[in-house]
Amino acid sequence: MAQVKSYILPQYGAQVEKVEHPLPELGPQDVLLRVTHAGVCHSDIYIQDGYQDLGNGQRINFADSSMPIPLVMGHEIVGDVVAVGDNASAALIGQRRLVYPWLGCGSCIACDAGTENHCENGRSLGIFRHGGYADYVVVPAAKYLVDIGDLDPAWSSTLACSGLTVFSALKQLQPLKAGGAVAIIGAGGLGLNAVGIAKELGFANIIVCDISDDRLEAAKDLGATQILNTRHAGSSSLQALADNKLLGVVDTVGLPQTLQLAIDSCAKGARIVLVGLQGGSINVGLPVLPFKALSIIGTYTGSLAELQDLITLARKGNLKSLPITEKPLSCLCETLNDLRKGNVVGRVVLNP
Repeated sequence: MAQVKSYILPQYGAQVEKVEHPLPELGPQDVLLRVTHAGVCHSDIYIQDGYQDLGNGQRINFADSSMPIPLVMGHEIVGDVVAVGDNASAALIGQRRLVYPWLGCGSCIACDAGTENHCENGRSLGIFRHGGYADYVVVPAAKYLVDIGDLDPAWSSTLACSGLTVFSALKQLQPLKAGGAVAIIGAGGLGLNAVGIAKELGFANIIVCDISDDRLEAAKDLGATQILNTRHAGSSSLQALADNKLLGVVDTVGLPQTLQLAIDSCAKGARIVLVGLQGGSINVGLPVLPFKALSIIGTYTGSLAELQDLITLARKGNLKSLPITEKPLSCLCETLNDLRKGNVVGRVVLNP
């Protein structure tokens, strides 16, 4: 039997390893895709480390979860359909598709509402099921495949996570009061995708904050109205850029100092959407929230319907791609290390 390759995380704290194995057998509804593009997400570093930092010495240890190890990571996937199960449509074979990876159990209140990304017993690809750092990936139903048309497949792969996450977050800031500004904290893959999406959603004053001039320049190229290097400036500078009308923030970093920057900079009635996962904890004086009429919202990826809406938006042709660097899948270890060190501008997309 022909052998195919996957890059597998053998245990938490280890480097990924190339393994060869037979093609998996398909269930009745399964769809098999030959992976052509797999975006590398910062959350893969947390999976590799095996924990999420909660601050004050506390952690979520993935070894205590239902996450399988060994695991093939990778959840930003574009591929070509090469085979289907007995009950799936053979018309899909030969079609290129983007994969919605945030699968749920299919039978809970969240899944029934179409928000599988909120499922308490999720089966997300690259997290709870083998993902896209491989020659092939199995998707359990055709409904999770999204037609990208003639969009660049490398960029499209990033829309399944970084694009979808910030699209969902920005939608939660709408409607923004007239004259209000929005800040995007962090100009990594999430933040840079957010700039173009924010423009297309009609946000007028888009301020991007980061500690890297290179990433800030990339944000400016994508249409940021203003940029701020927060290594050298704080809340007073952000307030000034917003003309004291900062009414929406998307924090794509998720560190105590970035969330504190958002809280300190916001005007009354603002909403802060936290999507970053770098970790830690923060002390907030509770009266601050009602005094400022401030909403702090946590959001996790987005729904299948939201991904379909995002791809529809992208296919209109005005949404600009963040910088993409394509590399062979064999560069996965190197790419994870570069991402860990902060040496990536935009997104790296791997080609098996």
